[in-house]
Amino acid sequence: MVLSKIKNMDPVKMVLMAALLGVFITVLSVPDVLHATATTAQVKSKLKTGVTAIQGVITGLVVVVGIIATQKIVVKHLPSIDDPHVKNEMWKAIGGVVLAVIGGAALIWIVPWIYSLFA
Repeated sequence: MVLSKIKNMDPVKMVLMAALLGVFITVLSVPDVLHATATTAQVKSKLKTGVTAIQGVITGLVVVVGIIATQKIVVKHLPSIDDPHVKNEMWKAIGGVVLAVIGGAALIWIVPWIYSLFA
């Protein structure tokens, strides 16, 4: 019964009904569209939180790479660790890796801070 009424409906009315149905479904499926706007302070705080999280992850990656490099250096020099020259060379290499990790981790936090000073 209902299908026969839809088949016999005027094409203009059918387009209007389809448009109304589309608007109705859109309004129901998107929650609180009118209340979705955020203030500038909310956006800035969320961006700052996100950037801090990204900085923490990148710092962790730098530290992990430093640990792996240090382990490779120790394993490389371990067979002849009794030789003072090899031991000195190993500690110099480890010191260089530690300085590189400190520098890389510091840059991750200092560069955005300097950028924020001039922005």
